Amino acid sequence: MRRALGLDSAPQKQPMPKPSSTFTLVELSVRKNGGSPFRFEHRSRSISTLAAQLEAEKAAREKGFEVWVVLNIRQVST
Repeated sequence: MRRALGLDSAPQKQPMPKPSSTFTLVELSVRKNGGSPFRFEHRSRSISTLAAQLEAEKAAREKGFEVWVVLNIRQVST
């Protein structure tokens, strides 16, 4: 009867489920000092593809790369 009323033991903690992480992956083709182009990937927490693209281009420019073309923008859920 104590167990039915919840008086028998301390309440057991349920493990919290991990929230799914969603991000926008932007792939750019960039160059440095006119060299050969290579792939630059940037993960953005924005759900807007335009905002994610602008954020990725800014991050590439901050690292000294010249943005050549946008290869792909997709939203990824894990």
